[in-house]
Amino acid sequence: MVFALAAFLAASGPAVAGEPWLAPGDIRVRHDIELLVDEGVIDLPISRWPIPVSDLAAALDKAKLPTAVEPSTGKPGKGARKPVKNSLAPAISAALARLRLIASEGRPTVGYEVRGAAHPTVLRTFNDDPRENGELTGFASGFFGDRWGGRLDVSAVTDQKYQKHVRLDGSYVAGKFGNWIVTAGAQDHWWGSGWEGSLILGSDTRPVPMISLDRAVSEPFETKWLSWMGPWSLTTFMGVLDDARHDYKNVLLWGLRGSFRPAKGLEISIERTAQWCGQGRPCGFGTFMKLFQGQDNAGENVSKQQEPGNQEGSWDIRWASPVWEAPYAIYWQRNGESWRKHPIPEPYRSFDILGIETWWATAADGSSWRAGFESADSTCGPPVSNWSNSSETYWNCAYNHHIYTDGYRFWGRPLGHAMDGDGHMYSGRLIHVDSQGAVLTGILRMTQVNRGGGAPEPVDLNSVGHGSEVWYSADVTYRHPFLSGWVEGAAGCDYRDRRWENTTATVPRVALTWHQEFQ
Repeated sequence: MVFALAAFLAASGPAVAGEPWLAPGDIRVRHDIELLVDEGVIDLPISRWPIPVSDLAAALDKAKLPTAVEPSTGKPGKGARKPVKNSLAPAISAALARLRLIASEGRPTVGYEVRGAAHPTVLRTFNDDPRENGELTGFASGFFGDRWGGRLDVSAVTDQKYQKHVRLDGSYVAGKFGNWIVTAGAQDHWWGSGWEGSLILGSDTRPVPMISLDRAVSEPFETKWLSWMGPWSLTTFMGVLDDARHDYKNVLLWGLRGSFRPAKGLEISIERTAQWCGQGRPCGFGTFMKLFQGQDNAGENVSKQQEPGNQEGSWDIRWASPVWEAPYAIYWQRNGESWRKHPIPEPYRSFDILGIETWWATAADGSSWRAGFESADSTCGPPVSNWSNSSETYWNCAYNHHIYTDGYRFWGRPLGHAMDGDGHMYSGRLIHVDSQGAVLTGILRMTQVNRGGGAPEPVDLNSVGHGSEVWYSADVTYRHPFLSGWVEGAAGCDYRDRRWENTTATVPRVALTWHQEFQ
Protein backbone atom coordinates (compact mmCIF):
# COMPACT_ATOMS: atom_id res chain seq x y z
CA MET A 1 0.00 0.00 0.00
CA VAL A 2 2.73 2.47 0.98
CA PHE A 3 4.75 1.63 -2.14
CA ALA A 4 1.70 2.05 -4.38
CA LEU A 5 0.87 5.44 -2.84
CA ALA A 6 4.48 6.62 -3.16
CA ALA A 7 4.63 5.50 -6.78
CA PHE A 8 1.36 7.34 -7.51
CA LEU A 9 2.65 10.57 -5.97
CA ALA A 10 5.95 10.24 -7.81
CA ALA A 11 4.16 10.00 -11.15
CA SER A 12 1.40 12.51 -10.44
CA GLY A 13 2.34 15.27 -12.84
CA PRO A 14 5.16 17.71 -13.54
CA ALA A 15 7.19 19.35 -10.82
CA VAL A 16 6.78 23.11 -10.53
CA ALA A 17 9.34 25.13 -8.59
CA GLY A 18 8.09 26.60 -5.30
CA GLU A 19 10.76 29.09 -4.16
CA PRO A 20 13.92 29.67 -6.20
CA TRP A 21 16.47 27.97 -3.91
CA LEU A 22 16.80 24.78 -1.91
CA ALA A 23 19.03 25.67 1.04
CA PRO A 24 21.66 23.40 2.58
CA GLY A 25 21.04 21.92 6.02
CA ASP A 26 18.33 19.30 5.45
CA ILE A 27 19.82 15.79 5.75
CA ARG A 28 16.73 14.05 4.37
CA VAL A 29 16.51 16.24 1.27
CA ARG A 30 20.20 15.74 0.49
CA HIS A 31 19.92 11.98 1.02
CA ASP A 32 16.88 11.81 -1.27
CA ILE A 33 18.54 13.79 -4.06
CA GLU A 34 21.78 11.81 -3.91
CA LEU A 35 19.84 8.54 -3.85
CA LEU A 36 17.95 9.42 -7.03
CA VAL A 37 21.04 10.75 -8.82
CA ASP A 38 23.25 7.81 -7.85
CA GLU A 39 20.60 5.29 -8.94
CA GLY A 40 20.23 7.00 -12.33
CA VAL A 41 16.66 8.19 -11.77
CA ILE A 42 17.51 11.89 -12.20
CA ASP A 43 20.66 13.70 -13.35
CA LEU A 44 21.88 17.07 -12.05
CA PRO A 45 24.94 18.44 -10.20
CA ILE A 46 24.62 17.73 -6.48
CA SER A 47 27.86 18.95 -4.87
CA ARG A 48 26.87 22.61 -4.54
CA TRP A 49 24.23 24.08 -2.25
CA PRO A 50 21.88 25.92 -2.41
CA ILE A 51 20.48 24.03 -5.39
CA PRO A 52 18.17 25.86 -7.84
CA VAL A 53 14.72 24.40 -7.31
CA SER A 54 14.13 24.94 -11.03
CA ASP A 55 17.00 22.51 -11.73
CA LEU A 56 15.55 19.92 -9.36
CA ALA A 57 12.07 20.36 -10.86
CA ALA A 58 13.40 19.94 -14.41
CA ALA A 59 15.28 16.79 -13.39
CA LEU A 60 12.18 15.36 -11.69
CA ASP A 61 10.11 15.97 -14.83
CA LYS A 62 12.55 13.72 -16.71
CA ALA A 63 12.78 11.10 -13.96
CA LYS A 64 13.23 7.47 -14.99
CA LEU A 65 10.62 6.00 -12.70
CA PRO A 66 11.28 2.71 -10.88
CA THR A 67 8.82 -0.12 -11.36
CA ALA A 68 7.48 -2.95 -9.26
CA VAL A 69 9.51 -6.18 -9.26
CA GLU A 70 8.15 -9.71 -9.09
CA PRO A 71 9.27 -11.00 -5.66
CA SER A 72 9.81 -14.58 -6.79
CA THR A 73 12.00 -13.83 -9.82
CA GLY A 74 13.45 -10.42 -9.15
CA LYS A 75 12.48 -9.47 -12.72
CA PRO A 76 10.29 -6.58 -13.85
CA GLY A 77 6.66 -7.29 -14.46
CA LYS A 78 5.17 -7.53 -17.93
CA GLY A 79 5.70 -4.36 -19.95
CA ALA A 80 7.76 -2.74 -17.22
CA ARG A 81 10.99 -0.82 -17.57
CA LYS A 82 14.27 -2.32 -16.46
CA PRO A 83 14.16 -1.74 -12.69
CA VAL A 84 16.63 -0.09 -10.44
CA LYS A 85 18.10 -2.28 -7.68
CA ASN A 86 15.18 -4.40 -6.44
CA SER A 87 15.38 -3.58 -2.74
CA LEU A 88 15.74 0.14 -3.43
CA ALA A 89 12.68 0.58 -5.66
CA PRO A 90 10.24 1.45 -2.82
CA ALA A 91 12.79 3.84 -1.25
CA ILE A 92 13.35 5.56 -4.60
CA SER A 93 9.60 6.03 -5.16
CA ALA A 94 9.27 7.46 -1.63
CA ALA A 95 12.18 9.87 -2.27
CA LEU A 96 10.58 10.93 -5.57
CA ALA A 97 7.30 11.66 -3.80
CA ARG A 98 8.99 13.78 -1.12
CA LEU A 99 11.05 15.79 -3.61
CA ARG A 100 8.07 16.37 -5.91
CA LEU A 101 6.19 17.77 -2.96
CA ILE A 102 9.02 20.23 -2.28
CA ALA A 103 9.33 21.25 -5.93
CA SER A 104 5.59 21.52 -6.65
CA GLU A 105 4.42 23.81 -3.86
CA GLY A 106 3.44 26.82 -5.93
CA ARG A 107 1.63 28.77 -3.22
CA PRO A 108 3.41 31.16 -0.85
CA THR A 109 4.58 29.56 2.40
CA VAL A 110 4.74 31.20 5.81
CA GLY A 111 5.84 29.70 9.08
CA TYR A 112 7.93 29.88 12.18
CA GLU A 113 10.78 27.98 13.81
CA VAL A 114 11.73 27.82 17.50
CA ARG A 115 15.18 26.48 18.44
CA GLY A 116 16.94 26.07 21.74
CA ALA A 117 20.35 24.60 22.53
CA ALA A 118 22.62 24.05 25.51
CA HIS A 119 26.24 24.32 24.35
CA PRO A 120 25.57 24.60 20.59
CA THR A 121 27.94 22.43 18.58
CA VAL A 122 31.23 24.05 17.56
CA LEU A 123 32.06 21.63 14.75
CA ARG A 124 29.01 22.22 12.56
CA THR A 125 28.29 19.79 9.74
CA PHE A 126 25.94 19.88 6.73
CA ASN A 127 22.99 19.66 9.12
CA ASP A 128 21.47 23.03 10.08
CA ASP A 129 22.15 22.91 13.81
CA PRO A 130 21.34 25.90 16.06
CA ARG A 131 24.10 28.50 16.26
CA GLU A 132 22.81 30.13 19.44
CA ASN A 133 21.24 29.10 22.75
CA GLY A 134 17.85 30.40 21.66
CA GLU A 135 16.45 31.35 18.24
CA LEU A 136 12.95 32.39 17.10
CA THR A 137 12.42 32.77 13.35
CA GLY A 138 9.46 33.80 11.25
CA PHE A 139 9.65 33.23 7.50
CA ALA A 140 7.73 33.66 4.26
CA SER A 141 8.67 32.44 0.79
CA GLY A 142 7.20 32.15 -2.69
CA PHE A 143 7.10 33.54 -6.22
CA PHE A 144 5.90 36.91 -7.44
CA GLY A 145 4.81 36.41 -11.03
CA ASP A 146 6.82 34.32 -13.47
CA ARG A 147 10.19 35.98 -12.91
CA TRP A 148 10.66 36.95 -9.27
CA GLY A 149 10.79 34.96 -6.08
CA GLY A 150 12.37 35.07 -2.68
CA ARG A 151 12.36 34.36 1.00
CA LEU A 152 12.22 36.52 4.11
CA ASP A 153 13.65 35.12 7.36
CA VAL A 154 13.55 37.31 10.47
CA SER A 155 15.29 35.78 13.49
CA ALA A 156 15.62 36.93 17.09
CA VAL A 157 18.40 35.32 19.14
CA THR A 158 19.06 35.26 22.87
CA ASP A 159 22.77 36.01 22.96
CA GLN A 160 25.23 38.26 21.19
CA LYS A 161 28.01 36.02 19.97
CA TYR A 162 27.60 37.68 16.59
CA GLN A 163 26.67 41.10 18.05
CA LYS A 164 23.17 41.16 16.56
CA HIS A 165 19.94 40.15 18.32
CA VAL A 166 17.82 40.41 15.14
CA ARG A 167 19.01 38.91 11.85
CA LEU A 168 17.83 38.43 8.28
CA ASP A 169 20.03 35.38 7.63
CA GLY A 170 18.48 33.16 4.96
CA SER A 171 16.61 36.05 3.28
CA TYR A 172 17.00 36.75 -0.44
CA VAL A 173 15.32 38.07 -3.59
CA ALA A 174 15.88 36.26 -6.89
CA GLY A 175 14.97 36.98 -10.50
CA LYS A 176 15.13 34.55 -13.42
CA PHE A 177 16.35 35.85 -16.78
CA GLY A 178 16.42 33.16 -19.42
CA ASN A 179 18.36 30.26 -17.91
CA TRP A 180 20.07 32.46 -15.31
CA ILE A 181 19.13 33.44 -11.76
CA VAL A 182 20.28 36.71 -10.20
CA THR A 183 20.06 36.63 -6.40
CA ALA A 184 20.69 39.23 -3.71
CA GLY A 185 20.63 38.16 -0.07
CA ALA A 186 22.34 36.20 2.68
CA GLN A 187 22.13 32.44 2.04
CA ASP A 188 24.08 29.57 3.53
CA HIS A 189 26.40 27.87 1.02
CA TRP A 190 28.02 24.46 0.90
CA TRP A 191 30.56 23.65 -1.81
CA GLY A 192 31.78 20.07 -2.00
CA SER A 193 30.76 16.44 -1.54
CA GLY A 194 31.71 16.18 2.15
CA TRP A 195 29.08 15.73 4.86
CA GLU A 196 31.05 16.90 7.90
CA GLY A 197 32.69 19.89 6.25
CA SER A 198 33.70 21.79 3.13
CA LEU A 199 37.27 23.01 2.81
CA ILE A 200 36.44 26.09 0.75
CA LEU A 201 32.89 27.26 1.53
CA GLY A 202 30.65 25.73 4.20
CA SER A 203 27.88 26.82 6.55
CA ASP A 204 29.90 26.93 9.78
CA THR A 205 29.61 30.70 10.08
CA ARG A 206 26.65 32.95 9.36
CA PRO A 207 25.82 33.50 5.65
CA VAL A 208 27.65 36.26 3.79
CA PRO A 209 25.50 39.01 2.17
CA MET A 210 26.10 38.79 -1.58
CA ILE A 211 24.88 39.16 -5.14
CA SER A 212 25.13 36.00 -7.23
CA LEU A 213 24.59 34.77 -10.78
CA ASP A 214 23.69 31.11 -11.31
CA ARG A 215 22.61 28.82 -14.09
CA ALA A 216 18.97 27.91 -13.44
CA VAL A 217 18.79 24.50 -15.15
CA SER A 218 21.88 22.36 -15.74
CA GLU A 219 20.99 21.36 -19.30
CA PRO A 220 23.87 19.88 -21.35
CA PHE A 221 25.36 21.81 -24.25
CA GLU A 222 23.69 21.05 -27.55
CA THR A 223 26.85 21.40 -29.61
CA LYS A 224 28.73 18.17 -30.27
CA TRP A 225 31.97 19.82 -29.14
CA LEU A 226 30.77 20.34 -25.57
CA SER A 227 27.85 17.93 -25.14
CA TRP A 228 30.28 15.40 -23.62
CA MET A 229 30.25 17.50 -20.43
CA GLY A 230 26.71 16.39 -19.64
CA PRO A 231 24.62 18.47 -17.21
CA TRP A 232 26.64 21.46 -16.02
CA SER A 233 26.18 24.31 -13.58
CA LEU A 234 27.96 27.61 -13.03
CA THR A 235 27.77 30.09 -10.17
CA THR A 236 29.63 33.27 -9.32
CA PHE A 237 29.09 35.82 -6.57
CA MET A 238 30.43 38.95 -4.93
CA GLY A 239 29.80 39.32 -1.22
CA VAL A 240 30.85 41.64 1.58
CA LEU A 241 32.32 40.54 4.91
CA ASP A 242 30.54 43.17 6.98
CA ASP A 243 31.48 41.72 10.37
CA ALA A 244 33.51 43.41 13.12
CA ARG A 245 36.91 42.73 11.54
CA HIS A 246 40.17 44.03 12.97
CA ASP A 247 42.10 44.12 9.68
CA TYR A 248 39.96 45.96 7.09
CA LYS A 249 36.29 46.90 7.06
CA ASN A 250 33.93 45.60 4.37
CA VAL A 251 36.33 43.15 2.75
CA LEU A 252 34.85 41.70 -0.45
CA LEU A 253 34.48 37.95 -1.04
CA TRP A 254 34.37 36.71 -4.63
CA GLY A 255 33.47 33.17 -5.64
CA LEU A 256 33.31 31.11 -8.83
CA ARG A 257 32.32 27.45 -9.21
CA GLY A 258 31.60 25.19 -12.18
CA SER A 259 30.39 21.56 -12.13
CA PHE A 260 29.79 19.04 -14.89
CA ARG A 261 28.80 15.37 -15.11
CA PRO A 262 30.63 13.84 -18.12
CA ALA A 263 29.98 10.18 -17.31
CA LYS A 264 27.52 8.05 -15.37
CA GLY A 265 27.85 8.79 -11.66
CA LEU A 266 30.83 11.16 -12.12
CA GLU A 267 30.75 14.83 -11.09
CA ILE A 268 33.75 17.16 -11.36
CA SER A 269 33.84 20.67 -9.91
CA ILE A 270 36.34 23.54 -9.96
CA GLU A 271 36.01 26.11 -7.14
CA ARG A 272 37.61 29.47 -6.36
CA THR A 273 37.01 32.13 -3.72
CA ALA A 274 39.02 35.21 -2.84
CA GLN A 275 39.10 37.99 -0.27
CA TRP A 276 40.03 41.35 -1.74
CA CYS A 277 39.36 45.08 -1.47
CA GLY A 278 38.20 46.48 1.90
CA GLN A 279 38.54 49.96 3.37
CA GLY A 280 42.11 51.13 2.72
CA ARG A 281 42.89 48.37 0.19
CA PRO A 282 43.05 48.55 -3.65
CA CYS A 283 39.59 47.89 -5.09
CA GLY A 284 39.95 48.70 -8.79
CA PHE A 285 39.22 46.57 -11.84
CA GLY A 286 42.94 45.96 -12.40
CA THR A 287 43.29 44.54 -8.90
CA PHE A 288 40.39 42.19 -9.48
CA MET A 289 41.81 41.02 -12.82
CA LYS A 290 45.12 40.12 -11.14
CA LEU A 291 43.11 38.13 -8.63
CA PHE A 292 41.02 36.49 -11.37
CA GLN A 293 44.14 35.51 -13.33
CA GLY A 294 45.75 33.96 -10.25
CA GLN A 295 48.51 36.56 -9.91
CA ASP A 296 48.36 36.49 -6.13
CA ASN A 297 51.03 34.01 -5.00
CA ALA A 298 53.45 36.27 -3.14
CA GLY A 299 57.05 35.52 -4.03
CA GLU A 300 56.04 33.34 -7.01
CA ASN A 301 54.13 35.47 -9.53
CA VAL A 302 53.70 38.75 -7.65
CA SER A 303 55.57 40.67 -5.00
CA LYS A 304 54.28 40.62 -1.45
CA GLN A 305 53.59 44.36 -1.64
CA GLN A 306 51.45 44.01 -4.79
CA GLU A 307 49.50 40.90 -3.79
CA PRO A 308 45.83 41.66 -4.66
CA GLY A 309 44.18 39.48 -2.03
CA ASN A 310 43.78 36.08 -0.40
CA GLN A 311 42.58 33.32 -2.70
CA GLU A 312 41.35 29.77 -2.09
CA GLY A 313 41.21 27.27 -4.94
CA SER A 314 39.95 23.70 -5.03
CA TRP A 315 38.54 20.85 -7.00
CA ASP A 316 35.87 18.38 -5.93
CA ILE A 317 35.32 14.96 -7.52
CA ARG A 318 32.54 12.53 -6.67
CA TRP A 319 32.06 9.21 -8.45
CA ALA A 320 29.25 6.76 -7.76
CA SER A 321 29.99 3.10 -8.48
CA PRO A 322 33.21 3.65 -10.50
CA VAL A 323 34.02 -0.07 -10.26
CA TRP A 324 31.31 -2.77 -10.06
CA GLU A 325 27.59 -2.10 -10.04
CA ALA A 326 27.29 -1.60 -6.31
CA PRO A 327 25.66 1.18 -4.24
CA TYR A 328 28.68 3.23 -3.16
CA ALA A 329 30.39 6.52 -4.00
CA ILE A 330 33.84 7.96 -3.37
CA TYR A 331 34.69 11.66 -3.23
CA TRP A 332 37.73 13.88 -2.95
CA GLN A 333 38.00 17.60 -2.35
CA ARG A 334 41.42 19.24 -2.54
CA ASN A 335 41.73 22.86 -1.48
CA GLY A 336 44.73 25.16 -1.53
CA GLU A 337 45.61 28.56 -0.17
CA SER A 338 45.85 29.68 -3.77
CA TRP A 339 45.59 28.37 -7.31
CA ARG A 340 48.66 28.01 -9.51
CA LYS A 341 48.95 27.18 -13.21
CA HIS A 342 52.10 25.11 -13.50
CA PRO A 343 52.56 22.47 -14.67
CA ILE A 344 48.75 22.14 -14.69
CA PRO A 345 46.17 24.19 -12.75
CA GLU A 346 46.05 22.88 -9.19
CA PRO A 347 45.46 24.02 -5.60
CA TYR A 348 48.66 25.39 -4.05
CA ARG A 349 49.71 24.50 -0.46
CA SER A 350 46.82 22.10 -0.38
CA PHE A 351 44.76 19.99 2.02
CA ASP A 352 42.09 17.37 1.42
CA ILE A 353 38.81 15.65 2.20
CA LEU A 354 38.48 11.99 1.24
CA GLY A 355 35.26 10.05 1.72
CA ILE A 356 33.30 6.95 0.85
CA GLU A 357 29.59 6.30 1.33
CA THR A 358 27.03 3.61 0.62
CA TRP A 359 23.24 3.32 0.74
CA TRP A 360 20.69 0.51 0.95
CA ALA A 361 17.12 -0.41 1.88
CA THR A 362 16.08 -3.15 4.27
CA ALA A 363 12.30 -3.16 3.86
CA ALA A 364 9.65 -2.73 1.16
CA ASP A 365 8.00 0.24 2.87
CA GLY A 366 10.17 3.02 1.39
CA SER A 367 12.75 3.36 4.15
CA SER A 368 16.46 3.66 3.33
CA TRP A 369 19.91 3.93 4.91
CA ARG A 370 23.16 5.78 4.18
CA ALA A 371 26.52 5.21 5.84
CA GLY A 372 29.87 6.84 5.22
CA PHE A 373 33.40 7.50 6.40
CA GLU A 374 35.21 10.79 5.89
CA SER A 375 38.77 11.97 6.51
CA ALA A 376 39.41 15.72 6.42
CA ASP A 377 42.65 17.66 6.75
CA SER A 378 43.18 21.43 6.96
CA THR A 379 46.99 21.62 7.14
CA CYS A 380 48.84 23.16 4.19
CA GLY A 381 51.54 21.09 2.59
CA PRO A 382 52.56 18.84 -0.30
CA PRO A 383 50.43 15.69 -0.74
CA VAL A 384 52.86 13.44 1.15
CA SER A 385 53.06 15.71 4.18
CA ASN A 386 49.34 16.41 4.44
CA TRP A 387 48.79 13.39 6.66
CA SER A 388 51.89 13.62 8.88
CA ASN A 389 53.93 16.06 10.94
CA SER A 390 56.54 16.36 8.19
CA SER A 391 58.91 19.29 8.34
CA GLU A 392 57.41 20.46 5.03
CA THR A 393 54.04 21.12 6.63
CA TYR A 394 53.08 24.82 6.67
CA TRP A 395 51.56 25.51 10.09
CA ASN A 396 49.17 28.46 10.53
CA CYS A 397 48.77 28.58 6.75
CA ALA A 398 45.20 27.37 6.14
CA TYR A 399 42.59 30.14 6.50
CA ASN A 400 45.26 32.70 7.54
CA HIS A 401 46.84 35.51 5.53
CA HIS A 402 49.41 38.25 6.06
CA ILE A 403 47.16 40.95 4.53
CA TYR A 404 43.80 39.91 5.92
CA THR A 405 45.01 39.06 9.39
CA ASP A 406 41.52 38.09 10.59
CA GLY A 407 41.89 35.29 8.08
CA TYR A 408 39.45 33.50 5.83
CA ARG A 409 36.73 33.92 8.43
CA PHE A 410 33.43 35.71 9.01
CA TRP A 411 32.25 36.72 12.47
CA GLY A 412 35.27 34.88 13.88
CA ARG A 413 34.42 31.50 12.33
CA PRO A 414 35.98 29.89 9.22
CA LEU A 415 34.29 30.20 5.86
CA GLY A 416 35.63 26.71 5.15
CA HIS A 417 35.81 23.69 7.45
CA ALA A 418 34.49 24.12 11.01
CA MET A 419 37.66 22.71 12.61
CA ASP A 420 39.60 25.70 11.20
CA GLY A 421 43.23 25.42 10.10
CA ASP A 422 45.84 22.80 11.09
CA GLY A 423 43.11 20.27 11.91
CA HIS A 424 42.43 16.66 11.04
CA MET A 425 39.09 14.89 11.41
CA TYR A 426 38.04 11.27 11.06
CA SER A 427 34.28 10.77 11.05
CA GLY A 428 31.72 8.03 10.53
CA ARG A 429 28.01 8.66 10.02
CA LEU A 430 24.82 6.62 9.70
CA ILE A 431 21.54 7.99 8.35
CA HIS A 432 18.13 6.29 8.35
CA VAL A 433 15.08 7.74 6.57
CA ASP A 434 11.86 5.85 7.26
CA SER A 435 8.71 5.59 5.16
CA GLN A 436 7.11 8.58 6.94
CA GLY A 437 10.10 10.82 6.28
CA ALA A 438 11.52 10.69 9.81
CA VAL A 439 15.32 10.92 9.92
CA LEU A 440 17.74 9.40 12.43
CA THR A 441 21.40 10.47 12.16
CA GLY A 442 24.40 9.32 14.17
CA ILE A 443 27.95 10.73 13.88
CA LEU A 444 31.21 9.70 15.56
CA ARG A 445 34.25 11.96 15.16
CA MET A 446 37.85 12.22 16.26
CA THR A 447 39.25 15.68 15.59
CA GLN A 448 42.79 16.91 16.03
CA VAL A 449 42.39 20.65 16.57
CA ASN A 450 45.21 23.12 15.84
CA ARG A 451 47.82 20.38 15.48
CA GLY A 452 50.67 22.85 15.08
CA GLY A 453 49.82 24.85 18.21
CA GLY A 454 52.15 23.61 20.91
CA ALA A 455 51.65 26.71 23.08
CA PRO A 456 48.87 29.26 23.49
CA GLU A 457 48.37 31.17 20.23
CA PRO A 458 46.39 34.31 19.35
CA VAL A 459 42.72 33.57 18.77
CA ASP A 460 42.92 35.06 15.27
CA LEU A 461 45.16 32.14 14.17
CA ASN A 462 42.62 29.46 15.14
CA SER A 463 39.02 29.96 16.21
CA VAL A 464 38.59 26.50 17.79
CA GLY A 465 41.63 25.96 20.02
CA HIS A 466 44.48 28.16 21.27
CA GLY A 467 46.80 25.14 21.06
CA SER A 468 46.88 21.45 20.17
CA GLU A 469 43.74 19.58 21.25
CA VAL A 470 42.07 16.24 20.46
CA TRP A 471 38.28 16.05 20.50
CA TYR A 472 36.25 12.83 20.63
CA SER A 473 32.65 13.56 19.65
CA ALA A 474 29.39 11.62 19.42
CA ASP A 475 26.08 13.05 18.15
CA VAL A 476 22.58 11.66 17.58
CA THR A 477 19.81 13.63 15.85
CA TYR A 478 16.19 12.60 15.25
CA ARG A 479 13.68 14.54 13.15
CA HIS A 480 10.02 13.52 12.94
CA PRO A 481 7.14 15.03 10.92
CA PHE A 482 4.71 16.85 13.18
CA LEU A 483 1.50 18.64 12.13
CA SER A 484 2.47 20.77 9.11
CA GLY A 485 6.17 20.74 9.92
CA TRP A 486 8.58 18.74 12.04
CA VAL A 487 10.32 18.53 15.38
CA GLU A 488 13.98 17.66 15.85
CA GLY A 489 15.92 16.66 18.92
CA ALA A 490 19.70 16.33 19.12
CA ALA A 491 22.12 15.20 21.81
CA GLY A 492 25.87 14.93 21.76
CA CYS A 493 29.07 15.20 23.74
CA ASP A 494 32.70 16.26 23.23
CA TYR A 495 35.58 14.91 25.25
CA ARG A 496 38.32 17.50 24.75
CA ASP A 497 41.94 16.70 25.53
CA ARG A 498 43.58 20.15 25.71
CA ARG A 499 47.18 19.10 25.36
CA TRP A 500 48.51 22.63 25.11
CA GLU A 501 47.52 23.27 28.75
CA ASN A 502 47.43 19.64 29.99
CA THR A 503 43.72 19.66 30.90
CA THR A 504 40.59 17.82 29.76
CA ALA A 505 36.93 18.78 29.52
CA THR A 506 33.66 16.96 28.86
CA VAL A 507 31.09 19.16 27.08
CA PRO A 508 27.57 17.69 26.66
CA ARG A 509 25.04 19.38 24.39
CA VAL A 510 21.36 19.11 23.56
CA ALA A 511 19.18 20.96 21.07
CA LEU A 512 15.48 21.05 20.17
CA THR A 513 13.82 22.54 17.07
CA TRP A 514 10.14 23.00 16.22
CA HIS A 515 9.43 23.98 12.60
CA GLN A 516 5.93 24.75 11.28
CA GLU A 517 4.73 25.85 7.83
CA PHE A 518 1.38 27.16 6.56
CA GLN A 519 0.09 27.73 3.05
